[in-house]
Amino acid sequence: MIVNGIEIDLANLEKPLLLISEEDEHLFQRLIHPTIEHELIQCQLALSTRKSISLVKDIWLALYRDRDKLYVNSGHAMLFPIRLILFELVTQAEYFQRLAKKSRDDECLSLIYAVILLQFVLQWLKDRFSNNQEVYSALKLLYRVSDDEVRDEEFFETREQKIAEAVSVKAIRFEVRENNQEFASLLYQSYNLIVFLHRKANEEDGEESILPSLRHIAEPLKQFYKERYTTINPSFTG
Repeated sequence: MIVNGIEIDLANLEKPLLLISEEDEHLFQRLIHPTIEHELIQCQLALSTRKSISLVKDIWLALYRDRDKLYVNSGHAMLFPIRLILFELVTQAEYFQRLAKKSRDDECLSLIYAVILLQFVLQWLKDRFSNNQEVYSALKLLYRVSDDEVRDEEFFETREQKIAEAVSVKAIRFEVRENNQEFASLLYQSYNLIVFLHRKANEEDGEESILPSLRHIAEPLKQFYKERYTTINPSFTG
């Protein structure tokens, strides 16, 4: 499937962090295709590459199923340290637990929640580390920055790349710890946005999915983010 001009095999994403059933694998495939086809340009960071979509799937599964009953595949987790730390930061947050209660066993809501949460987190990290070349270089592999920087994602990591990932994980942990209130507020605002989308969808049609609503909220997304989390006022979608 073409995603932002890149051919991505959605049936061949990165290995999942969580142990996932074949049934849930197929369910995610059925959900992600129409989601991307809706052209959610305001969520480009979350839906731009094989890596970011793989992380969306991890978060989606944790929302859809009971996170406490799921097991991390330790072998896979060791392969994707940055994905693992971002997954942990999102799923351990208080507002994630609130959303999980609303979306459990609802595959569509779980996907929307996962996309929005990851979009906010990636944007925050992108802004935080834009001046730290070592960390930013590792992080930007999660999303496409420009056509010139698109690369084949099937490659063997060098020792230098593994070191860069380890440095990035440490830097992310430190940044979140040092800015704990801001990061919590970020997740709170993403939670508020989801509540807003529910209200908007219910006003239009109580039975309709909130997915179509996402196509028309570029400005609310920018406003939510710009007012509280940016100092250099970048484009929300990067």
